[in-house]
Amino acid sequence: MTGQRVIAVAAIATVFGAAPMMAQLPPSADTGQVAVGRKLFEGKGLCFSCHGKNGEGVLGPTTRLAGRTLVHTKNIAAGIAALIKTGVDSAHSTSGNIMPPKGGSRLTDSEIDAVAAYVVQLQTVGVSKPDNEQY
Repeated sequence: MTGQRVIAVAAIATVFGAAPMMAQLPPSADTGQVAVGRKLFEGKGLCFSCHGKNGEGVLGPTTRLAGRTLVHTKNIAAGIAALIKTGVDSAHSTSGNIMPPKGGSRLTDSEIDAVAAYVVQLQTVGVSKPDNEQY
């Protein structure tokens, strides 16, 4: 695909009954940046600690990123990067789970951009959920 990369988000926000949104990678994002983002997500970025190695969420359904429309930001890499930089404090958390700025890691701005590109890709991946899990 050339130009701006657009990836359809498969999940419907069941809480709001919203139509699926489009997740967008920045024009500069490529498979190399996504691969770097995945490596950082699974390692130095500490993202996997709460979001799971594959974005399945380990602290409950609100920490799941895979196959899901995000609650705290738009599904675009720039919005995701901004959220990673600032985090989610208890006053703004819809679930009670907080995320410290940069996820508590020491990622650089360019590393955060790579993680954001990977998170956009994660939104196109479905994760099976237990029958008793509710949103």
